[in-house]
Amino acid sequence: MSLPDNATFFLTYLALKFFVGYGLELSRLVPLILYHFKRKYICKTEAECKEAWAPGDLGYETRVSEDMLIVIIVFCYSVIAPLIIPFGVLYFGLGWLILRNQALNVYVPTFESNGRMWPHIHNRILASLILYQVTMLVYFGLQKFYYASLLIPLPILSFIYGFVCAKKFYPAFERPILDVAAKSMGEVPDMELIFRSFIPPSLNSEKIDDENFED
Repeated sequence: MSLPDNATFFLTYLALKFFVGYGLELSRLVPLILYHFKRKYICKTEAECKEAWAPGDLGYETRVSEDMLIVIIVFCYSVIAPLIIPFGVLYFGLGWLILRNQALNVYVPTFESNGRMWPHIHNRILASLILYQVTMLVYFGLQKFYYASLLIPLPILSFIYGFVCAKKFYPAFERPILDVAAKSMGEVPDMELIFRSFIPPSLNSEKIDDENFED
């Protein structure tokens, strides 16, 4: 059975992304060409040359959206053409190695979200998972797979999981972490006091004075 035309297109797209895209990312050929162009025709001072040579940040606004698109493509087309799965594993495996190195050693972060970006990414991953489950259910139904009805609970369970995460875990990302809050206030928190504040009184090892009790 031959691959669908659309699946072949996305397989080629994924292969180009992790071979050509990551190759250009490691070599940084395009920024090098742009730097020499700016240095020759645009930059007038030494400060402008240094600014042109600066690598900047990782560019989360474009990288995250591109990776989310790859997640949706790999999830949905894994049902129609399972051959796309190894390409997706290679893409994210190489991406973890290469972009981790680039983020630590090359790019200079311009802001710190302190984890507040994760709920947005998690919501999009969960949405792509639900889309994949619906696609799988419809595809197996069209193929007249007798046990396709057993997949109906999967999207429902995914919605319940997303609802639980939104109610139980997401509010923690809305508040600044203790280290950031302490730096903004210019104070050093007493970690021992904070630790003991989470211990129930019945389990507290500190000795209680008798004068606290009344006869």
